[in-house]
Amino acid sequence: MGCFDEVKSRNFSLYAQWYVVSTQHFVYTIVLIALGVVGFPSHIVFSIVGWVIAFILIFVEIPLCLKCCPTSPKFFAVVMFLSNLMNTGPLIAAAVCLLLAAICYGAAAFSGQGFASSKILGGTGVDNVKLTLLRGEVEAANTRADELDARVKELESEATQKEHETSSLQSRVKLLEEQLEKTEEELKEASKNFQEADLRAEQFEKKSAKLQQELDEMEANNEEMKTKFEQAKAEMEDIERQLEGV
Repeated sequence: MGCFDEVKSRNFSLYAQWYVVSTQHFVYTIVLIALGVVGFPSHIVFSIVGWVIAFILIFVEIPLCLKCCPTSPKFFAVVMFLSNLMNTGPLIAAAVCLLLAAICYGAAAFSGQGFASSKILGGTGVDNVKLTLLRGEVEAANTRADELDARVKELESEATQKEHETSSLQSRVKLLEEQLEKTEEELKEASKNFQEADLRAEQFEKKSAKLQQELDEMEANNEEMKTKFEQAKAEMEDIERQLEGV
């Protein structure tokens, strides 16, 4: 990725680096030293602080092009603005310049852009940002794949459990069918026995009716015999009385 590609990338981190390196690290360092000398009589402490900041810029941030060093443009801007609490001085110019650099980094942070070192400074440009994004996407995809794999295993486990339940239900249904067939056979046999019993009962009723008829006939004969016996007895008594009279 060349310089023009970095311009088109709209990465505020790169813009801040160019701004800081091209102006702050050179011009602002000189401004800090020069204004520190000019404002030394009225701002002794803050002039010394400005020189220390310039020293850090020259010997730490420029060589290493740090993303986050022990101090930052935001901190430098705050220190320079605090110097105005005592008296307005020339260090306000350095504070404004440092604030602009801090705003650039703040815009990058606000837009969620990762830090990218410019290729002009020997960095990788936004390639590392894209690589980080790709890694994030790969990790997200891997996480999603793991979740889907876990879900698939869970579904497979549920399917296996359902198969076992289905097999158990099928066995239960088969057993119930066998019991139903057995019950139907018993019902058929009971129905057959009931028909036979009904037939026997009908036969018994016929026999009972016949016997009742015979019993009635015998009772009638018995009554007739009694009547004849009474008649015969009466006749014998008459004969006996006649014989006694003779």
